[in-house]
Amino acid sequence: MPNKETIAVVLGSGLAADGSAHPVTEMRARGAAQLLREKPVKLICSGSRPPDDDGTHGSTEAQVMADIVISEGIESSRIMLEDQSFDSFGNAIFAARRYLSKQPAGTLYVVTSEFHMPRALYIFSQVLGAQWEVTAYGVPDWENEHRQPGAPAAMMRARAFFDGITAGDLDACEQKLFQVIPAYASRLAA
Repeated sequence: MPNKETIAVVLGSGLAADGSAHPVTEMRARGAAQLLREKPVKLICSGSRPPDDDGTHGSTEAQVMADIVISEGIESSRIMLEDQSFDSFGNAIFAARRYLSKQPAGTLYVVTSEFHMPRALYIFSQVLGAQWEVTAYGVPDWENEHRQPGAPAAMMRARAFFDGITAGDLDACEQKLFQVIPAYASRLAA
């Protein structure tokens, strides 16, 4: 029987205009570093930049978070980058495509803010299917966070996204991502 993997993914939450971490992105990265101090797991830092960010600063959320995690004393050999996504759907789909689908299923720790956690767990569970145990590693909400009231509507959009897709069907998830969010197709074609 193959070994079960245990891995973590930290989800970005934006960059400042100069390419530095938004406070929520920084808090999540520091939370991921804490998890890696507690458990001998590898970490996927997940996030590119929004479609309206031209990237002149040269940074992605994934690289900025990796730099923060390394500054917290974590070895770079434990960090992987997923730098194509700009939302939670992309985080899950591209992390699964690039890394998780290539190894035995196991436990995935999702590192994100508390208000974002229910939707993030749902999305990763739908993308990965029942083979993976998707578990929360919550980071407290930023004191100036204002997105909590939108969380129920965002969860409804997540449920609508997966309507008609069998949990764990990565190809169907990826196909729907490109259909529903055309900015992905545009960016990846460039």
